[in-house]
Amino acid sequence: MPKQRITKQMILDVAFNLAREKGYEQVVVKNIADEIGCSVQPIYSYFENMESLKETVIGAAMQFYNSFIYTRVQKDSILESMAKANVAFAKYETNLFKLLFLQKLNGLNSFNDIYEWMGDKQATAQLSKKLELPEDKVKEIYIMLIIFTHGVATMIATGGATIADEESAEILEKAYNAFIKLQK
Repeated sequence: MPKQRITKQMILDVAFNLAREKGYEQVVVKNIADEIGCSVQPIYSYFENMESLKETVIGAAMQFYNSFIYTRVQKDSILESMAKANVAFAKYETNLFKLLFLQKLNGLNSFNDIYEWMGDKQATAQLSKKLELPEDKVKEIYIMLIIFTHGVATMIATGGATIADEESAEILEKAYNAFIKLQK
């Protein structure tokens, strides 16, 4: 029987699935090789070192996150649906949430940095028109909603609270409306 050809994509898929199913700390060369059924040599032939593989896994996790969020965005309630999707991501993709949002991210040193990294400028512009508020005010609403949502999502992802989807949706809606009221 001919040997299976190990590809870079195969390695990345296994590494991503380990991060998703078992946690980022399980993304180690030995575990990847064991899952594939090969030695560690093919892994190092595609990735210079473990750091480059892990960076690639983080990139794949961010792509997965973006897809998860944007398939749940509703055009008539962009920010609210994004907030609900973030909480759902924390609940249903806990290991990826922890990987992306419960560790220090280089270059994020202010709330504006967080907005630049996570914010959707098009959503900000659309909401500005809908709410008849200047974009800087909508940006503040967006930042407050990111912070509030992250708190709810973190409580869920860390097991600190078991909150029903309906309850988290209701509290996010109330927070969103309160943040709008603050800006008017």
